[in-house]
Amino acid sequence: MPTSDRRAKEALRIAAGIGVWGKVRPVICFARATAQALGQAEDAELRRYIHLLSETSGGLFTQAPGEPGGLLRHTDEAGLAKLIDDADTVLRF
Repeated sequence: MPTSDRRAKEALRIAAGIGVWGKVRPVICFARATAQALGQAEDAELRRYIHLLSETSGGLFTQAPGEPGGLLRHTDEAGLAKLIDDADTVLRF
């Protein structure tokens, strides 16, 4: 969860930074993040990164159970494998 993990937050910062170039459309998949947790984050930087990614990314996904709603779309293992297969580069944080 980027709300509690420095590395996950840094990964979002990097993705948001390259997304604004317009030449790269990062696709982000969270293992445990929920739309509610991201949407209610108290961290202003994190909210800014999520906002930038919602405008510039190729998609924001989660594998967390339940209704993703909002900015996040749900994916399962097969969907994640397809996202990875379709990607030119994969970074894992």
